[in-house]
Amino acid sequence: MMGKNSGQIDVFNSMIYEKLIPKDHLLVKIDTIIDFSFAYDMLKDCYKDLGRKSKDPAMMLKICLLEYLYNLSYIEVVSRIKTDVAFRWFLGLNIDDNTPDDTTISHFRIKRLGEKRFHNFFNEIVRKCIERDLVKTKRFIIDSTDVAANVNYPSSKKLLCNAFRKLTKEIRKFNADLAENQLEAFETAIEEEHAKNEKVNVNRYSEIANKHLEYLYLKTYDELQTNEKYRESFGLLHDLIDQYTNNKKDKIVSTVDPDARVAHKSPGNVKRGYKNHIIVDEESEIILSSVQTPFNVGDEKKLVELVDQVEENFEIKPEELSADKVYGTIDNRSNLKDRNIVANIQFYNENSREIKIFGIKEFNISKDLERVTCPNGITTEKYTILKDKKRNQPMKSFKFDKKICLACTLIDQCLRKTKNGKSYIVRKVDISTRYDAILDGLDRAKTEEFRQAYNKRYKVERRFATMVRKHGLRRCRYLKLVGAKIHITLANIACNIIRMVNLLDPSHLAMP
Repeated sequence: MMGKNSGQIDVFNSMIYEKLIPKDHLLVKIDTIIDFSFAYDMLKDCYKDLGRKSKDPAMMLKICLLEYLYNLSYIEVVSRIKTDVAFRWFLGLNIDDNTPDDTTISHFRIKRLGEKRFHNFFNEIVRKCIERDLVKTKRFIIDSTDVAANVNYPSSKKLLCNAFRKLTKEIRKFNADLAENQLEAFETAIEEEHAKNEKVNVNRYSEIANKHLEYLYLKTYDELQTNEKYRESFGLLHDLIDQYTNNKKDKIVSTVDPDARVAHKSPGNVKRGYKNHIIVDEESEIILSSVQTPFNVGDEKKLVELVDQVEENFEIKPEELSADKVYGTIDNRSNLKDRNIVANIQFYNENSREIKIFGIKEFNISKDLERVTCPNGITTEKYTILKDKKRNQPMKSFKFDKKICLACTLIDQCLRKTKNGKSYIVRKVDISTRYDAILDGLDRAKTEEFRQAYNKRYKVERRFATMVRKHGLRRCRYLKLVGAKIHITLANIACNIIRMVNLLDPSHLAMP
């Protein structure tokens, strides 16, 4: 049954709180601005009508928020509630009231709230920002940052061994003899391989592990149908064997957090874990939406989803959107164009490259995509419609007159030779049927308005910096993607609430 605090602090406690808590305290400002009673409606379906009363859900939600406002663990926040009068006042507790323990907080976070309701909590705070007219729709900014998984990253061979041991640990719960025999056999096979060869690569480890896995599949088939934890550990080892055997790019890097992924953010800069993709209002710097993914998911794949979320959740969209050049795909630019959103997205700089064969940028393409003019001023209107297999979309393939090309002085910069080097291949220029969005972007990039908008992208970086320094964003507290989503969403919420306080009370920046 849902429990509720009385909401009344007695006269004696009120006098103490009034004497000890400054009027400009961050929690006083938050309490004045935000009514957390929405928690009762948001969580009413989590409680039954009968049974013992639970802890007040609004109070529990505030405790989760306190963890990230002050960058505390759920054990540290319990200790702080016991001694900090401002925390107790914010939670509606009298001096002698009992406080929830860390187990209760953990249960509330996982069982009561979960990923979906934390997302609803985030949306409710954004909605309050919109109601206060803090969010403008002139220009939004999109970007992402890395969030490390809360694990260590072993070598590939050790990772396979860890996965096998994890599997036998689950087997031990229903067949101890089988678990011990298989673990001993696996480790003996590895030792024998090292005795025969000075170096044993990960593929050989995979072969040995796979042989034992095939045996276990036959021996434990019935258990695999009913035992979810065993099936999960079996699937983890299977996926690891598959990734090394077939050199898969989507690599598991931890048996503790199998959802974490690895990617190169820049040459030599390897990141492992997750990403926080966000879209912010440029003027207020309020985070309007967030998507959390493993780190190897490309930033450009989340632009449309973020814009969609803002429009669906709050019925607003920007006049302009600014983003780094990685977001400048044809699909993203055409989507924004169709929504009448001006794209302030830079193009990759190709000025420094050595031009051996003219690329598409050296050709002049008409706005209606009906004519293409080569670098020597020759225009063609001859094209055929083909299918871009990679993007599954139609494209126009423009063809130039070979006789004219063979007489051109720029032939060696424009035409490629056949394999035998005796003749030239007819020049074709293939463009997407949505290349109009690229042309619009190229024109926009030449304007002063674009330069000014693009230079404001530092504001989204400022949000990331605040969350890393103040709200513990950089490293996940919880495991797997579902845990990462909760961690990242709470950091986003804390960042938005403090930003909201600062905007509504600019006389004093309310930082914890």
